[in-house]
Amino acid sequence: MAGGSFTFLAVDGTGRPSGPGSRAAIRSQCMKGVNVRKDSRRSKRKAKNRKVQHQENVEQDEDAIIMHRQDLSLHCTSSLRNHCLKRQLLKPSLRMSIDDCGFDSSLFPSSVLETVMKYNSIIEKVYPLDTNLIVHSWMSDDFQFLHQNRTLLSAIYLATHAVDDLRCSARLSPWTQQLLCIILSSLNRDLYQAAGQQSSTTMMTILILLFAAESLHDFGAVGLHLEGVRRLLIIRDNVFTGLDAKLLFKIQQFDLRLALAFGRPLHLALEYNDYPTLPVPPIAKSDILQRLNVNSPRVIEAFQNLQALIRDIKNAISARTDLIWTQFQSQISNIQTQLLHPNNNYPDIDEALRLGMLAFLTTLSQSPVRRPQLPELQRRLETNYIMMQDQNENYRTFTIWVLMMGCFSAVEVSNVLVGEIWDVIVSPDLTWENVRDMIVAEGLPWIDFIHGGPGKKAFGYLQAQRILP
Repeated sequence: MAGGSFTFLAVDGTGRPSGPGSRAAIRSQCMKGVNVRKDSRRSKRKAKNRKVQHQENVEQDEDAIIMHRQDLSLHCTSSLRNHCLKRQLLKPSLRMSIDDCGFDSSLFPSSVLETVMKYNSIIEKVYPLDTNLIVHSWMSDDFQFLHQNRTLLSAIYLATHAVDDLRCSARLSPWTQQLLCIILSSLNRDLYQAAGQQSSTTMMTILILLFAAESLHDFGAVGLHLEGVRRLLIIRDNVFTGLDAKLLFKIQQFDLRLALAFGRPLHLALEYNDYPTLPVPPIAKSDILQRLNVNSPRVIEAFQNLQALIRDIKNAISARTDLIWTQFQSQISNIQTQLLHPNNNYPDIDEALRLGMLAFLTTLSQSPVRRPQLPELQRRLETNYIMMQDQNENYRTFTIWVLMMGCFSAVEVSNVLVGEIWDVIVSPDLTWENVRDMIVAEGLPWIDFIHGGPGKKAFGYLQAQRILP
């Protein structure tokens, strides 16, 4: 036999082994495995050892993938984008030495440190209200947390690589897809344990998976993730920490967009009967509501709650303090639930205000890749625009605001309806500063550091288009 090995044994005259050593050799060489029972203790022990060894190998492979390919996030970017990335990493909030923040940077390779810093830079743009003024504290805590939790570190790698992939393609790269599979496997494994079900790490991982699914227009996956979050909240008896409230707000932004994309009910329409909400003092019907003749109690209440919320946001910005997320998130949730109530057959102006407020809520988070598609909100806004074409001068500022909020959320600024209404209600000599001051003076929902830039850009485009034939 080619490639075989032979052992010669002494036998007696009948062909049988002549000594005990020979018989033992035959058993070990020729009978190995033949008479091993599958249900024997030795078989079970060997199978268990093989399974443990396989799991250890898989975990080692996951860690290797996380730490591998230091510059992969730049694999499809041009030299100009590389330059922009370096500028992002040198932003004032990220420029300080990680060691000075109290974390030993030698615990991570430089590629991991850069990826985490890049992720924080993305988050700053995606959630403009998520500010933290104690920079040293949160940077040290974040790095320490990631050093102890490789699943979350994998998710951060997924987020940064997904942004790079989707900026230059409509799909994820093979390596990012492999990382996605690893994270899903780790998440499923964690959810089998009670500690995993109650972990903020689980929520943060799901948040990143929601971003990837929405960016790929996999709305079925978005719905499944949100349903999973709903079940986790039931497990946790709706008891949230401050960190959970911030995470829940971010997750509920996906829930809001999914509802506005397809007209479906919210997955996370939570009740806060025993939970403190933002105190809203009784507010008399404001001038803008009286002038618009808004009479729907649910719309009026949501508008007043939103006005109070915006005042708190502006006060926090002026005082350079962080938002109280437990209060902020619960109030946002209540406003969303009010505006998306199933019985919402309102008069045209009431409906316009409701749609404008929903569009406003979508602007509290931004996509780092491309604006999400919200076809149901777009359809309703366009239908409402048709009804608003014949409104009188009393509604001019309100109509401009509704048009702006539509352009920020679901309607293209090049939409024919938008251009036609704009040409009627906005005079050619009106400046952007005039429009912004009119909106603010009327008390309509507006946060300048979020809406000022996009508003000025949309205004410039619409004013320029009116002079074209």
